[in-house]
Amino acid sequence: MSGIRIAALRLGVVLAAGAVCGTPLLADGKSSTDSGRQPQAAAVGEELSAAPEPEEPGNPRSSYKLGSARSLEGKNLIYSLFVDTPDAKWTDRDKKKALKNLKIAKEYIEAEAKDYHKKADLVVDFEENEDLTGNARIHFSLKDGDDYEEALDEEIAGWLEDQIDYEALTKEYKAKGIATIVFVNHKGSTYAICYDGVDNPQESLVMFAGEVPAVYAHEILHLFGAHDLYEDAEYTEEVCEYVKKAYPDEIMYTVKDEKGRLNSSEIQNQLSPITAYHLGWVNYIEEIDVFPQLKR
Repeated sequence: MSGIRIAALRLGVVLAAGAVCGTPLLADGKSSTDSGRQPQAAAVGEELSAAPEPEEPGNPRSSYKLGSARSLEGKNLIYSLFVDTPDAKWTDRDKKKALKNLKIAKEYIEAEAKDYHKKADLVVDFEENEDLTGNARIHFSLKDGDDYEEALDEEIAGWLEDQIDYEALTKEYKAKGIATIVFVNHKGSTYAICYDGVDNPQESLVMFAGEVPAVYAHEILHLFGAHDLYEDAEYTEEVCEYVKKAYPDEIMYTVKDEKGRLNSSEIQNQLSPITAYHLGWVNYIEEIDVFPQLKR
């Protein structure tokens, strides 16, 4: 296994740090994200609880400025690798649907970056750029619950090493960074494999079938330094409760829309100043004075 599992979610099921928590992903926020919105930090005052004691959980490792997807500014490449299994193969129609979701996630992320006065350019169109896609095959079934995960991770490490030349692609496109989405046409828990300074710096994520565009955006953001902000994942309950109250539509807190739905056509979630800080789009947020564990 190269890198560390940062997060995974599918239809409300979460995976953090390689362990399946089975906790529903909350989505009770009501405000939507508008392209012309100016990000505003929530007032930090009585709503905030005291900073956690050092012995309490929190302080997750960050992938910001590490690995192949170092910074979500300028041009970054997304390589799409489509994996056939004994149970399911990728059709052209399936790939077009994946590309549609990927483009929605790209437009959302780039618009959010603009709101924070940053320029992000994600190159994701594998139909237009044929060297940004490939195919692979595994010979074991994914129907055996979580038993396949270790074998799949080993296959991914091999594909990244032998099939995808990160250095050549970044030079060709004059890009700052690159990551791979490993598409698997099978139900499962999507997760990102982020570099934390140990093992393979070639970052990737595994995208299973049936995911909505908000999940695409959520997992791509992980690769560039964003953290899960929902409970039982990376931060203490105090932090997650604050996020729930201050930023209920935050993309790293929930992937559901303002009506509590998994939206297949658009992303309505907010990218809060907390996630903007973790991505390096802002240098300071008031929350880190109260919750030091949020420091990147």
